[in-house]
Order: sequence, then structure tokens, then C-alpha cells
Amino acid sequence: MPKSREHGQGALYWVESRKMWRAVLDVGFDEHTGKRLQKARMSKSKDEAVKKLNAMIRERDSLGMVMDRSTRVAELADAWLADVAERAKPKTLTNYRSNVRTKVLPSLGRRVVSELTPADVRRMHSAIRASGAGYSSVASAHRTLVTMLEYAKSERVVSGENVAMLAPPRRGRVGKAKDSFTREQARTLLGVEDARVTLGLLTGLRSGEAMALRWEDIDFDHAVAELSWSLTEASFQHGCGGTCGKIRAGNCSQRILEISDSLEAIPLEGRLVLVRPKNDTPRQIPLTPAVVTQLRKLRDTDDGTNLYGLVWHRPNGAPRTNTDDNDHLRAVLTRAGIDEPTATTHWLRHTYVTLSEHAGIPWAAAAGVSGHGSPEASDPYRHVLTSEGRKAVTTLSAWVDNP
Repeated sequence: MPKSREHGQGALYWVESRKMWRAVLDVGFDEHTGKRLQKARMSKSKDEAVKKLNAMIRERDSLGMVMDRSTRVAELADAWLADVAERAKPKTLTNYRSNVRTKVLPSLGRRVVSELTPADVRRMHSAIRASGAGYSSVASAHRTLVTMLEYAKSERVVSGENVAMLAPPRRGRVGKAKDSFTREQARTLLGVEDARVTLGLLTGLRSGEAMALRWEDIDFDHAVAELSWSLTEASFQHGCGGTCGKIRAGNCSQRILEISDSLEAIPLEGRLVLVRPKNDTPRQIPLTPAVVTQLRKLRDTDDGTNLYGLVWHRPNGAPRTNTDDNDHLRAVLTRAGIDEPTATTHWLRHTYVTLSEHAGIPWAAAAGVSGHGSPEASDPYRHVLTSEGRKAVTTLSAWVDNP
């Protein structure tokens, strides 16, 4: 029988079958059944059981509940992904699932969530690097873990600080990879007069936003474009309830797109769908006279099939993919005589932020066009222009030497 203690202070008793002490504490009642709820901890010694009981009492009195001491990271991941699936955009959900399956669970899956330490997080980082992945993969997995542990805090699985935030990934040796065009290259690209590239350089719109742009979104009379959608890929789910025998949901004859009912989306074809842009905030971007002219020319010469009214599409009218968008940019680079074989359309966005800052454009004005929500969000897109920096240093030196 449990040892008598004051009401609300729990109980201690010996469990002969397990040869251990058990500490038990009442934590309330089930709101549906009215059944009394209890939390229990097992220990080999009575003194340790007393410590665990006192810890449960402190948690109950300070937090309103006893923290979870049994949920493992793998179990938390299942619950979190199920919760995220109710509201996340398809690409975000796919990224979360990939990070959890290939990076988080192999290192931390069996660990009890409430017992995670910064050392565990660093161990995950090391395991990812050991697999040959770079800093961006480590950082992506880390962000996933941070978000998952924030969910654990909201569900009272853990309390206190998010341990992942205490161990940010260390950036390795900085490589020589380039992700922005120079001012001179940008000038050359504008001279090609390609509407897609010009719009990317002068507005910094995201690739998904460009591929989702429809002719109905462009107001030629007022020279503005409404960025209301972004093109992305969703995952397939079995529509048969798992009875078709196919392992891959994409091979199911009754397959359906995995899109949350709470997410506003327009399916196009295959896995391609339109969703609201990042931060779910549509915005208008101004069009320069040159962009208007180039877009009008593109519209007037587009005499092919255009099933969805997209500004940029495949010859058969299907939406473009990221590969199509990047191939188009590289073709323009070849026409312009610019040797940047690894360039992607994201370089255009980086270039927009960099050149806007060097041109002295206030951040608020530039961000209103690019869609960055904070100066911190723009930080990774800023790059040093060597020629502009050289001019600044020369000007400063002359100013100091000639008072």
C-alpha cells in the first residue's frame, strides 16, 4: 500500500514484481471521463523515488502540470508532423518530413525529448556532416528541430529553453560559391531585354512567384503586377485507403494531392499547385516602362497553348518547373556572354537586394517589392560588390587626406 502522505503530496510504494519504488502524484481529472489522472516515476532506491516525486510536485505547482518524461523524439516527430500537415504549405511539409526522416531521427529518434541536451544537438550536426552534407543541410535540419521542440513546449512535453537554440550549427569553411551577379553583369543582362530576367533583377520576385504569375495579374495601364500566388509541388497520398498494394502513393490509381483543407490552393497538373506566396501576403510590384514593353511583346508573340493563363509556361501550356526556369536564365546568360554555369534564378533575387542597398534605396522600399518581412530576412541576400567597395575606400581615403 502507498505510504500515507498529506493530500496533494503524492504517494510512494514498493513494487515487488519490478523490485523498484514507485512515486505517484495526482495531476487532475480527465475532462471527458472524469477519471482521476496520475503521473508515476520508478526508481531503484527510495531516496531517488522521493526526489522524483518532489520534482513532479514542483512542476505541477509551478507549471500547472507534470512534464512528460517518456515521449521520445520519434513519437514527438509523428505528432508534430501530423499537426503541421494541417496548415503547412506542400513544399514546407515535404522539407520537414525529409529532415525528420533522414537527419533528425537517425541521431535522436530514441532519445527522450525532455532529456535532450545541447550535446545531443551537436551530435546530430556532426552526423549530418559525416554523411557528406554541407552547412545548408545542417542548418535546415537544425531549423526543423527547433520548430519541433517549440511544438513540444506548447504541448508541455518539455519546459524551459529550447535546447536546439542553445547549440546553433557552426558554419564550416566559407567556400567561393557565388550567388549574385555584379553590377556590370546586371547591366548586360538588362540589355538582353528578356522579361523574366529583367523582372527578377528589378523586383527580386521569387522563382515560384514568377512561375505562378498570370496575365490577369498584370495591370498594364497602371504598370503594376499582383503577386498573389506561388507555384510549388505537393506530395501525393493514397486515395484508396492503402488497398491498392502500391508502395508509392504516386502510383496509386486513386492518388490525391496532400493539401490541407485550411490551405488556399489551386491544383494545376501533376504535383504542381498554386499556393499563396510566402507569409501568405500578396503584394503589388511596380513595373518599369522597359518591363511593360517586354511583357507586352511576350504576350503578343505567345500564340501557343496556354491552359492556365501563365506568363511563363512550357510550349504545351503546362506550368514551368524550377529546372525550366533555371535553364531559361542560363540561355539568357549565354546570349549575354556571361560565363556563370552554376547560376540559378535565385541569383536574381540576391542581386536585387545587393544592388538596391548599394544604390542607397531604403530597406523598407526595397523590401516592399521583394517581400522580405524584416531586415534580418534580407541579410543572407546582401553581398559585397568589390568594384563599389573599392570606390568607397578610395573616396574615403581621398577625403581623409584632403581635409
